[in-house]
Amino acid sequence: MFSCDGYHDMNDRVDYFRSLISSLRPGGRVAILDFHPRGFFSGMFGHRIEKEEVRREMEAAGYQLLNDYDVVDSQHFQIFAKAER
Repeated sequence: MFSCDGYHDMNDRVDYFRSLISSLRPGGRVAILDFHPRGFFSGMFGHRIEKEEVRREMEAAGYQLLNDYDVVDSQHFQIFAKAER
């Protein structure tokens, strides 16, 4: 699954991603790309979320962080997988 610039707008994110976990194929991943809470675009329109908040919510939904990339200055990009228990 890939979420691009929409995670910050979702309602009940933890519940939503928790409900998706059973739909992931073995080895499936969730990639989330969203805006840092800085910069002109995110400040002007309120389209932003801290990457730490994304990580906390995804962990609460049952995922673990696999990779965290800083490829775009205005955005964060994280990849999650179902947490091993």
